[in-house]
Amino acid sequence: MAFVGGMMIATSVPALAITATDSEPRASVYAPVDDSISDSLTPQSGIQVASEAELAPLTVGGYSVEAAPPPILSQVAGLGSVAVVESDLVVWPVISPENRASGFGPREAPCDGCSTFHDGVDFNPGNGTPVMSIADGVVVLATENGGGLGVNVEVQHNIGGELITSSYAHMQYGSLAVSEGQRVSAGQQLGLVGTTGQSTGPHLHLEMFGADGVRFDGFAWLSEHIG
Repeated sequence: MAFVGGMMIATSVPALAITATDSEPRASVYAPVDDSISDSLTPQSGIQVASEAELAPLTVGGYSVEAAPPPILSQVAGLGSVAVVESDLVVWPVISPENRASGFGPREAPCDGCSTFHDGVDFNPGNGTPVMSIADGVVVLATENGGGLGVNVEVQHNIGGELITSSYAHMQYGSLAVSEGQRVSAGQQLGLVGTTGQSTGPHLHLEMFGADGVRFDGFAWLSEHIG
């Protein structure tokens, strides 16, 4: 009976009450943990490197700076000298350059007063098609009174350090999208295909020439520079 009674007491009294009667002090499970750093520990002062290890010095790579090519100074009526920065992009003046009529060079005059030597190339992309600058440049002429050229825009470009002028003729009245002295980018719209001036139908008459003013085959030049 005494054994049974002892078992009843052991199972009915909380465990904490039993441990509280122990003769030896024990740490409480509720006591805070001591997280202080002992003064006996010495902080790491450095990384030990084996004597046989060799530390290779870092090499500094060199570099060079290339100056941008100087611009070409162009004379624009009423504005004086204008810097023409080199263009690194050349594009077709219309979206369908494969549609062409007269090419550059000798031909039969298509109308009274028309020349027997064609100074440019005629593109036939359709009436009202946007006409675009072939490269970055500066507009040196923008007029609706271009005589036989009708509505005409001329843009000067710096291509590989060479001054090149492109002339866009026979465009529609009221379609001029640029003015003299304005800087334009390759592919920027200048006007719309029309049939103004001495023209037999809607087309873009493109002339190209260098600093000497001598016209050359613009289609061949564009084919070479556009690739």
